[in-house]
Amino acid sequence: MNPDEHETESTDVIPTTDVTLQHGLLQRQLERAGITGVPSPDQWSDLLAHIDQAYCEADSGRLLLERALDVSTRELGSLYEGLRHDADLRAASDRQRLQLVFDSVDTALIVFDRSGRISAANPEAARRFGGGADLVERRLSDLLQLEGRDGETRPLFTPLDLEALLAEGRWTRNDLRLFAPVPPNSAGDSLTDDSITDSLTDSLTDSLTGASPEGAREVIVADLAIVPFMDGDSCVGGLAVITDNVEREAARERLSWQASHDPLTGLPNRALVTERIEVALVQARRSNAWPSLLFLDLDRFKHVNDSFGHAAGDRLLSKAAERLLGCVRSIDTVARLGGDEFVILVESAGDTSLVRSLAERILHAIAEPFELSGEQTFVSGSIGIAHSGPIYNSADSLLHDADLAMYRAKDRGRNCFDVADDRLRVNAAERVLLERGLRSAIARRELGAAYQPVRRTDTDELVGFEALARWVHPVLGDVRPDRFVPVAEETGLIQALGDRMLDLACRDVATWNRDRSALGLDPLVVHVNISGRDLQSPNLLERVREPLRRHGVPAHWLVLEVTESMLLDDPDKALDRMRELKRAGIRVAIDDFGTGYSSLAYLRRYPVHMVKIDREFVSEIASSTQNQCIVKAMIDLARGLDYEVIAEGVETSAELEVLRSLGCAMVQGYFIGRPLPPEDAMLLAISSRTGSPDQVLSASE
Repeated sequence: MNPDEHETESTDVIPTTDVTLQHGLLQRQLERAGITGVPSPDQWSDLLAHIDQAYCEADSGRLLLERALDVSTRELGSLYEGLRHDADLRAASDRQRLQLVFDSVDTALIVFDRSGRISAANPEAARRFGGGADLVERRLSDLLQLEGRDGETRPLFTPLDLEALLAEGRWTRNDLRLFAPVPPNSAGDSLTDDSITDSLTDSLTDSLTGASPEGAREVIVADLAIVPFMDGDSCVGGLAVITDNVEREAARERLSWQASHDPLTGLPNRALVTERIEVALVQARRSNAWPSLLFLDLDRFKHVNDSFGHAAGDRLLSKAAERLLGCVRSIDTVARLGGDEFVILVESAGDTSLVRSLAERILHAIAEPFELSGEQTFVSGSIGIAHSGPIYNSADSLLHDADLAMYRAKDRGRNCFDVADDRLRVNAAERVLLERGLRSAIARRELGAAYQPVRRTDTDELVGFEALARWVHPVLGDVRPDRFVPVAEETGLIQALGDRMLDLACRDVATWNRDRSALGLDPLVVHVNISGRDLQSPNLLERVREPLRRHGVPAHWLVLEVTESMLLDDPDKALDRMRELKRAGIRVAIDDFGTGYSSLAYLRRYPVHMVKIDREFVSEIASSTQNQCIVKAMIDLARGLDYEVIAEGVETSAELEVLRSLGCAMVQGYFIGRPLPPEDAMLLAISSRTGSPDQVLSASE
């Protein structure tokens, strides 16, 4: 449309009469354009021209907008198609990955709808529960069958139960014993472990190995989780996750086995055999068929470890375990307590001759040579036997008595057996009482000393005393040293006992010699026995010096007595200790000379000052020419080595005369003087040089 045409049209429609405007918006617009009242033709022309121009501009904008919208629509469509394609690809990839996970996990996954009908199952679920059949369309409640306590099967839940479970949310149960069909002629991998016995392996693999008949079912231990699928607020189905716990059960069984068995020999350990003893005792109270217990300790086993090494010692223990198993019945239990100690539980022993025969077979089997590192070595066994009965209330008491009997067998010479009896139990109870009392006595410094005089044979001069430990128990009364000293050695109290005796001896010899010095008499010496453990102690010298310093006693007033056997326990350490003592001026005497392994070689080697001839050679010296010859040889040997000689156990005047004639320099014994309490020893120490103790005491009274 051109301008001329617009003008012609505008002219044609110009009103010639008054027009009343009805629309307020139009009236306001006209007023803004400066038109009020009735517009003039020119005003109408201008108005129409503006309106026409506005329409033209609007048409141009509309066309541009339509073109822009058309372009945008095509671009957005293309973008949408691209995005939809990418989304489809990603969704397909995600579905593929999810399907791959669903198919490849070793956990059984079963998808089901709200009614419990299975819609999908992964291969592991089909392997476990399908038995070659398709699981789809089956019901989950029919598939999951639970083993009851009576061995019968029942559904884990009904369809109604499943609806309730889904409504509650996620539902889990652990260690369910579920039944699953076994595919015919299938065989799984055997779960074996070198450290587990065959019986354990069989129990773990019975359900996984061997051919199975058609329709057979196995029990699997599994964890189960039911996870609901939600569509908004509504449940549309769920997922069953079934995790097989065979490996976990196998690990649990292995841990249980390791906790109850010895890893070296595969035998039951202390915990398991103790449990079996307890069960046997309970059963015996009903059946009156009481079990017996054999406690075996291998003799000389330390020698095997020292000579061949610990690996060879372990092989010997394993072979010994095999021999023990070959000696017992199938109902009996062979256990290893640790080290070289074994226990044999003989169930329903009945006749004790059966147990004795078993002990003899075991001793014979153990005595056979063992092949170690291409060489034959021999060990023996000491066996303690405890026959149970109504008096036994626990496995510990039966083990304790068998252990005591074993130690008594060792004391009898080893390679034998001994049977626990009332006497053994009484001695054991007394030993416990002694140990408790001894600990208390040492801690409270209640142990005392008695002093046995030592005199010269030529002048009858008193030269010293031997300090002997004395203990008065509040219940047992006077306890002899030969009863409590072994207890001190076994319980580790011997060093404390030795320190106590050293302190008492140094205190008293300091008192004696102070008073003797005032009387112009020569100082006395005091003899104190030390143990083999003391002789091996690296701080022996310091322990001896301490009481010497505390009481102001010169070193040469003290003589330490050791037995021959102590020197041979560890000769090198013994030599080091004795050299230290010699450098410090402390003299050493060999006690019980002649009863050990006397030889010129070690007598020449050790720095010894004197020897004490044992009473075994003195007791019959007056009537036995052989004893006289032996004692004469000992005296000559000691003189040749520049040792002083003391004879112990002199009880008659005839024995004293023979010893004097053989050249024995010093003697002690009941004839010379009985052990005296400290106050009486003091009176003797400050008396005249000659005279018997009885004469001195009588004179003082």
